[in-house]
Amino acid sequence: MTAYFDAAATTWDLKQQRVAQAKAIAEQIIENIPLTPQMNALEFGAGTGLLGFNLIDKVGTLTFGDTSKGMLAQVEEKIKNFAHQNAHVLDLNTTAIDSKYDLIFSSMVMHHIPNYQNKIRELITALTSDGYLCICDLDKEDGTFHSEETVPHHGFERSEIEQLFLDSGLTLVASQTGFINKKIINDQEVEFPVFIIIARKD
Repeated sequence: MTAYFDAAATTWDLKQQRVAQAKAIAEQIIENIPLTPQMNALEFGAGTGLLGFNLIDKVGTLTFGDTSKGMLAQVEEKIKNFAHQNAHVLDLNTTAIDSKYDLIFSSMVMHHIPNYQNKIRELITALTSDGYLCICDLDKEDGTFHSEETVPHHGFERSEIEQLFLDSGLTLVASQTGFINKKIINDQEVEFPVFIIIARKD
């Protein structure tokens, strides 16, 4: 999959639905989490940073982590072009998540990770006390959304993610629909809701 994202990186931001989704999710993060200039934040699976760059002025520092060098190159270009002094890039192929973050957020990433449970637990470990974790992904679907590619998960039941958070000692803050993707399938418009689940580490 990394090769796919490397190849798609330069045109990734041209899809307006992706841009709209990032903006909508960012607005809900702002509504549900008290962001401050003291926060150290991580976007896990950042891609080109579409979501993170909507939040960069609301936090103190923001690290964009990804495994795709092509995507990270786009992030670095944006950092340079807009002179973001508080932004950093983390190549997750070569560098582990060993810092502590007040906020970790991730969008449309977990369905690409076979053992998403362990990955979420790893992110929880990287949270500071009172830190926030925000996971956004597809609601459970029949595989139609990824009909042209193979992924380990066709979305998730929201209760799966909520229970994983609760079992890890987090307190749920919000669980709601963050955006609705639309695709034309067999000449019919089909809706694919994206959830946003936010929890706090006590």
